[in-house]
Amino acid sequence: MTRAASDIELAIFTRLSEADADWQQLKDAGLGNPYQSLDWLRAWTETLGRQLKVEPILVAGRRQDQTQLILPLGLEHTAGIKTLTFLGHQHGNQNTGIWDRAFYDSVDASGMHSLLRKVCAKVGADLLKLENVPMTWHGRTHPLVFDGAAPSPSPIFTRRLGDDFDALFRDTHSKSSRKNLLRKERHLQAAGDFRIEKAAERQEIERCLAIFLEQRELRARESGVPNAFATPAARSFLARQLGLDDAMPASLDLWYLETGGAIRATYLCAEQDDTIYAYSNSIAHDDMLPNSPGLVLIKEIIARACADDQLQVLDLGLGEERYKTSWAEPVPLADSLLAVTAKGALKQKIVATALKAKTMIRNSDILWPAVKRLRKWKAGFSKTDDQKSN
Repeated sequence: MTRAASDIELAIFTRLSEADADWQQLKDAGLGNPYQSLDWLRAWTETLGRQLKVEPILVAGRRQDQTQLILPLGLEHTAGIKTLTFLGHQHGNQNTGIWDRAFYDSVDASGMHSLLRKVCAKVGADLLKLENVPMTWHGRTHPLVFDGAAPSPSPIFTRRLGDDFDALFRDTHSKSSRKNLLRKERHLQAAGDFRIEKAAERQEIERCLAIFLEQRELRARESGVPNAFATPAARSFLARQLGLDDAMPASLDLWYLETGGAIRATYLCAEQDDTIYAYSNSIAHDDMLPNSPGLVLIKEIIARACADDQLQVLDLGLGEERYKTSWAEPVPLADSLLAVTAKGALKQKIVATALKAKTMIRNSDILWPAVKRLRKWKAGFSKTDDQKSN
């Protein structure tokens, strides 16, 4: 174990409240992301985590009573095998942990490998699975990317913003692309009562959230893409993240584009430190769809971020979409596996094979379009079948 990790004392908690003091130490001066903040994970644990029966395992690493890192993990039970993974990974875009800056700069992967092996032994985990960790983060290779780590199926997309949106727009889009998008924006404006806003009042947030969920559900039915927010637990999770639970502060903002008397696109975003994180969006499949309201919305969100002195970085999140590749650069993610028991070694082989196949499909110019066509065909078939039964 490296010197940076050799004198770290581990504290392991099973309730988020028990790790609150450690979280507070790193809240302002540490490195992290909104998907692993205390409020985000409290909302997830009390809704989706409860539904999925995930047991929280909060790991705090301390040196001389000073918190050096927090790893919010969860123990998942499947077929008698216990897998330790990031808490809430199913509904986040990336996993980094929360770090003291100096400790992050000094610790290496071998040191973290040794620490996490100890954690697995203490909690009885068979397998450690660390998914969607940025290969490079804050200027160095992330110490949770172990030797032998495999590329994640999809990258995230990020970019430095600067304060000149027009220059950014020119740098990222061709003249014809800019002209086309601005033409579509004018068409949306011509429908009347055009506006792009961040929902602020409770009634406005509730209305926009209902439309977001409705649009996501329609997209799932039309395209066959699974809807991550289909369950009551998921809807409750989003309501809490938007501050609709008075006991919790909001972790997300809900942006929307409205024109012609209807909301045509929404985008859930978070802001932390100097970064704006685009989390999840929705688009109305109606007569305004040819005018790309989603693209016009994200353009305006980016423009306002450029005008905000506090925001310097854009993070468009996980998944390769055309609009993301036009605005930002890919940051590869990695998946690390560590088997601790014989059962864990068996599952490691299965998981590694599945991740490799998923990555191959997602990065294939032939297989991934075929998967999307199959999803759409199945969605259309199910829709036709439902119509016949009615």
